[in-house]
Amino acid sequence: MKPPEFDGSTDPMVALELVKAVEAIYDYLQFDDKYRVSCVIVLLTKTARIWWDGTRYQLMSRHSSGKSLKFYSTTTIFLEMFEVFLELKQGNMSMQENILKFEEGCKFSPYLASNDIEKGEHFLRGVQAEIKGDIRMSKAASYKEIVEKARMAELDEKEIERERQLKH
Repeated sequence: MKPPEFDGSTDPMVALELVKAVEAIYDYLQFDDKYRVSCVIVLLTKTARIWWDGTRYQLMSRHSSGKSLKFYSTTTIFLEMFEVFLELKQGNMSMQENILKFEEGCKFSPYLASNDIEKGEHFLRGVQAEIKGDIRMSKAASYKEIVEKARMAELDEKEIERERQLKH
């Protein structure tokens, strides 16, 4: 089924992709919990393999009662991504990049993703100040309306900046 290998990348999305891929394969093949860890080990390379070799004995001795081990990074990945999501600011990103990052982050906050008003408010908190002002004046309420207004406001800001540069 060719799941991705994991080299110990510090990008949580790479680790999450591995976790999701192997979980889907395990579910499809109806793997028993006791085989899941031993099967994923073959996908670990480079620093991930070094990590595993260094902690295998310690983990196995803790779980020698026969309980299965959960893949170590699932909880950590979700917590890291949730924290990044909570602090997301547009900064120098384009609005489209910001929207994509925000949507990616919503995967780690099911409550926010399912509550349209909270989702819109959280998105608005991370948008650049001048664009945020334009959106608030428009009285957009839903997440979809806020995103559309943000896209339009960014285009307007770019147009204003071009006109300023032409005058100078």
